Amino acid sequence: MKIDIYKAKQETGVTLMALSIIIIVLLILTAITVNIGKDGIKESKENAMLSELGMVQNAVLQRKTKADLTNEAYPGETITTAGIDLDDVISDMNANTASGEETVTRKDSNDDNYYYLSDSNNGLSDLGISNSEDEYIVNYKTGEVINYTTLVTGTGKPLYIYATE
Repeated sequence: MKIDIYKAKQETGVTLMALSIIIIVLLILTAITVNIGKDGIKESKENAMLSELGMVQNAVLQRKTKADLTNEAYPGETITTAGIDLDDVISDMNANTASGEETVTRKDSNDDNYYYLSDSNNGLSDLGISNSEDEYIVNYKTGEVINYTTLVTGTGKPLYIYATE
């Protein structure tokens, strides 16, 4: 009977090098997933702001139609009463608009046709809009709506809409 003293040692398990490579690959995949998630959240918020902008415009145009029939006053307060300089607001909006996006120009030169709407002056709730954290400047005659709180999205798109004739 022969005893082999130099019997080869059997290797079992994962080497430190293989474990390091697996961890690095997992970290890379995690980083990619997090960035995709952040982009998705940013895009979702931008779409929500644009959707709310359209909703406010729809409510403004409906109120204009109703006011034309009933002669009732428009909700909100004029921007002159609220102390808002619309030309400064539009200038700020255009300064922050990304290149390639259309610049904003006002459709009406009369400041008294522009109204400031917020939850504090009940302008938004009078239009049937609740749970909005934003403030708006609207023109009932032209259908213009400006998100006064944010002005532009994270990608530089102006939060401005107007009715086409």
